[in-house]
Amino acid sequence: MPDYAIADDGARIAFAERGTGVPVLLIAGQATGMHGWGPFADALAEDFRVIVFDHRGIGASDLGEAGRYTTRAFAQDAVAVLDAAGVSAAHVVGHSMGGRVAQWLP
Repeated sequence: MPDYAIADDGARIAFAERGTGVPVLLIAGQATGMHGWGPFADALAEDFRVIVFDHRGIGASDLGEAGRYTTRAFAQDAVAVLDAAGVSAAHVVGHSMGGRVAQWLP
């Protein structure tokens, strides 16, 4: 069962954690859910606290408001996930669109 962060528009963003240590946020590409990281996340979790999430409208996350499907909104969702996980700073790995989202993080 995932945990949920609440985005600024009220959308629930599903996320999961595994492992301990320095946090690493994995941001998936477009239309890819948190489960797409599979064995890669498992391997990282041997040494790190790995946080994965479903983008809004994917997997267990809510759609949220219409028009909120922008890189900026996805980055704000990632920050909401980190906040909900109690993480103030993390290493970030982005795949495809997730790399673009990572560049918008504060």
